[in-house]
Amino acid sequence: MEQPDQAITSPPTVGRPDRPLGRGLEEVARVFLSGEGVDTGLDRPAVRQATRPLPQETAARNTQLLRPAQATRQQVAAALREFEGALEEGLRQLDAEIPCPPWGEIDLLAVDRANQLTIIDFDTAASDEILVRGLSHVDWALGNVPNLRRMFRGQAINYSLRPRLVLIAPELSFRVTRAAQQVTGLRIDWVRYHAVESAGGAGILFERLQPQ
Repeated sequence: MEQPDQAITSPPTVGRPDRPLGRGLEEVARVFLSGEGVDTGLDRPAVRQATRPLPQETAARNTQLLRPAQATRQQVAAALREFEGALEEGLRQLDAEIPCPPWGEIDLLAVDRANQLTIIDFDTAASDEILVRGLSHVDWALGNVPNLRRMFRGQAINYSLRPRLVLIAPELSFRVTRAAQQVTGLRIDWVRYHAVESAGGAGILFERLQPQ
């Protein structure tokens, strides 16, 4: 007995409903199902914002490697003379290498904002002798006020004030700074300098130290 022919039907479409999609949804569904028009960003070249440079580029442009250097007395003296105000604002230079026998020479003589005479002595090595030399220069200045008046006539200097003393060296020992605290009635400022190599020669940085 012959079996009746059975209609061959296609399997149901997976994920696709038989009912037509609403207006506009058919095109959206086509795009998602085919993968067309989807921008994943993988094919676009990486674009770096100009306002945010890479860290290594910034470091290479703004950073300079500094190396320690050995400054001579001539270089330290030139830095003190040529860069007025390098030690403190308002410090006015009067003269340099002032002989005061038998105590050698005052490296630099200046006047501060209060019109107080300021004696500046420096050394290029750590030495306790710098304190003795500076104190002897203060003693000489106190004993030679008439000569100083003649030397710096016309300068606004208050000779009623004891001279200040500024001592400069690349290293200052704890022993000498502590000993200076026992000197009463005299203002002593300590300054340490750092010498580094630079494109134009030796660079010098003056660092004011706090009393210990």
